[in-house]
Formats: sequence, structure tokens, C-alpha cells
Amino acid sequence: MALTRTRVIGILTALIGVVILWALALGVAGDAVTTVTFSPLNLSGVTPWHINDLNVTVRTANLILGVLALVLGVDIIVRQPRRAVVARFGASGVLLVFAVLLWAGRTGGPSFVNVVNPTAILVGCSTITMVLIFGALSGVLCERAGVVNIAIEGQFIGGAFVGSVLASVTNNYFIAGLGGLVVGGLLGALLAFLTLRYQSDQIIVGVVLVSMLQGLSAYLNLQVLTPYPQYNTGNLAPDLPIPLLAKIPVLGPTFFNQSGFFYAMVVLVVVISFGLFKTRWGLRVRAVGEHPKAAESVGINVIRTRYINVILGGAVAGLGGVALTSCVTQFTPGVTSGFGYIALAALIFGRWRPSGAVVASVIFGLSVYLATNLGTYAVPIPGSLLVMVPYVVTIAVVAGLVGRVRAPAADGIPYQRA
Repeated sequence: MALTRTRVIGILTALIGVVILWALALGVAGDAVTTVTFSPLNLSGVTPWHINDLNVTVRTANLILGVLALVLGVDIIVRQPRRAVVARFGASGVLLVFAVLLWAGRTGGPSFVNVVNPTAILVGCSTITMVLIFGALSGVLCERAGVVNIAIEGQFIGGAFVGSVLASVTNNYFIAGLGGLVVGGLLGALLAFLTLRYQSDQIIVGVVLVSMLQGLSAYLNLQVLTPYPQYNTGNLAPDLPIPLLAKIPVLGPTFFNQSGFFYAMVVLVVVISFGLFKTRWGLRVRAVGEHPKAAESVGINVIRTRYINVILGGAVAGLGGVALTSCVTQFTPGVTSGFGYIALAALIFGRWRPSGAVVASVIFGLSVYLATNLGTYAVPIPGSLLVMVPYVVTIAVVAGLVGRVRAPAADGIPYQRA
């Protein structure tokens, strides 16, 4: 039996189920209980319909979660489905997160907090996932046209800095979002100019842009934002609840009581997916990324197409940077925390498709949340190791799960007209 990519994912999914069963279910006392509450963290005054708290027996609940993950893994190994493989792996990751939280918050466990709040978890994950999706969509636009955008992290930084300043000055995140689009687009134009006009190495140019933005933002933070704090006051983007839908327990606060940036992200996923695979524009972009010479032979301007896509990709990443500051309220050096690189991993894991990148971003968003919040449950793992979790997951996914995934054939290869 050949060890294909699909089977590797299936094996890892099944292993997640085994871990849940062995360590988080069978290794727990039979009378250990965790309280699951559905009370939302509501800042906008929208109160979902009430659900009573549940006292969950940890061993029973984790046995169910473990069996579900194991079944997903075995199904992937045996059937080798062509679609939704990444989604199933992502589902097993979600099951693992909740199993760990139930295990950590149990009575008699390491934590003084014996309550797990799925609403708070999903709302917290949605913020990180939203930013990662913006970055992954940026990468999709660029790499489908044949240009590797390592500079997503730098575009995040530029958007975050400008967004924080504009939001502080105008108290209007719509204007801040426009500023992020412009800055990200300009950085994308610079990347395109250096890599397409002078055919510079795309990886090196991207790394240089990230380093430049890191240094420049740190300098401006010290010289401008620190002595003039009115330019970095820390505003939250207002939530825009959708009537009735926002009242659905758990799902309402997660998907229907979010800021405009979240809804913009959803729209971009749909528009970019449709545009790339259902329109003439998308066919031309994919042709340029796969066979640029053949594309030019039928009248497609390869260089212009790549310019447009890299600028659009930069603009999307810049908007993602503003979305980040709209949640953390203030710009600080290092605020992006390497999310641009994690978004690249999500792009690769998602096989350069918007839908796959979304699922991968959810996986990484959960890993980031797990790393930053397990400390509150007194899990007996050093905090410094927990912080490493998202990056370890990134390396594991890229090295172990997508080694045989084929990128667009001309991705990263300079094109020179004959």
C-alpha cells in the first residue's frame, strides 16, 4: 500500500484519535467532571438564546471525541477520498482541542478553573483565523499567478501600523481599512517591480521586505507612537450583529456578531474562489502560473497579469494587518507574531486553493489559541513550550503532509519574454 499524501493525513488523523482515547479518556478518573458553559463574551449587548450549563463526564466525552477522530482517520486511509481530506483532518484537530480543554478543566485536574466555554474558544480562535485567512488569500492570488509572496508578514506589519494610526486619528475603521489596502498594495507593487522588472530572487526580496518593515515599524513606534500616544490609542472595531442569526447559541457570536473585517474576509473567500475557478480572469491567472509561455502565445500579457495579482495580494494582506489591530487595539513591534509565515503554511497545506487555505487556517488558529490559553488551565507543560506549538504544527504540516503537493508549475520562476 503506497504511502500517499492522503494516507499520511489519514494516519495522522487516526493518531489524534488514539491520543485522545489513550491519554485524555482512559487516563482520566471515571468520576471526573468538567462544566461546559455557553455564556457568550458579549461586548455589543446581543444576548444569544440561553442554553443551560452542562456537567460533562470527561472520560465519556473524550471517548466519544476520540472514536470520532479515529473513524475520520480510518475512513481517509481506507477510502482515500479526493475531496474534503484537509477538512477532516481539521475536524480531528478541533476534536483534539476540546478534548484537551475538557481534560485540563476536569475536577481533580491541574486547574482551578473547571469550566470550558466553547463560545469563548471559538470567538477567540476566529480572530486569529481571520488574520491567517487574509494572509493565505494573499498568497493564493500571488502564487496562482507564479509569484511567491514571502512578504506577507511585512504587508501585515505595514497594514497593522497604518491601520492603528488611522483608526486612532479618525476613529473610523473603514478609513483604516482603506489605508491598509493602499499600503499593502504599494508593498505588493514594490515586490512585483523588483521581481518582475529586474527578475530578482522572489524569496530573497520577500525576506528583505519583511526585515525592512520590521525595522521601520520599530523605529516609527519609538520615534512617533511612543512620544505621541494619541496616534496609537487602541480602538476596537465595532461588532456588526446580524439580526436573529447573532442570537444562535455558540455559532451566533462566532460567525454573526463580528466586525466588518470578518465579513469582508468571508466575502473575499467567496469572490476569490469564484473568480479563480469560474471566470475567464481566473483561467488566465492560472494559465500564467502554470504555463506562462503558452499563455502569452494566446495573447495573455503575463507580466501585467502578475503585476495585478501581486498588487491585489498585497492589498489583501494589508487589510489583514488592519484586521489584526482592530482586535488587539494597538500596534506594537512584533504584533504580527509570524502570522504571515503561518499563513504561507496554510496556503501550501490548502493546496493553493482558497477553500483549503481556510480549513488550514482554522487548524493553525486553533493551535495558536491552544498555545496561548492552556496556561490558564495550569496544564503541566512549560509556557515556553506551549508558545512553540503553532510553529511546530507549521513545520510538521509543511514537511509531513504536503511534501508531494504540486505548486503551480511556474511558481517562483522568473519569466522573460522571448
